[in-house]
Amino acid sequence: MREAKGFTLQQVADAVGCSKAYVWELEMREGQRPTAERLNAIGKMLGVTVQDLLGEPIGSVVEASGTDVAFFREYAGMSEEEKKRYRDAMKLMFGNKGSDAEDA
Repeated sequence: MREAKGFTLQQVADAVGCSKAYVWELEMREGQRPTAERLNAIGKMLGVTVQDLLGEPIGSVVEASGTDVAFFREYAGMSEEEKKRYRDAMKLMFGNKGSDAEDA
């Protein structure tokens, strides 16, 4: 997620208040157990939820339909401003539902 959003290890480390080496270990080594506060800070910095960082168990992932894929492709092609307007509209219709991290 960090690389996809264009952040360096150092940028995340500075925003979260830890070392670059610590961020690297979180990304590269299995079994790391960061605190909830640190996960929250990383999520806010990356604009994702803690659940996004932790991932879902494989068994609970729903297979995407063709309509889902088409929707995602359209969304992925939007400018950042268009995406923000879209998220804001969704919040108005459905409430926050844990999406506050996207505004960070």
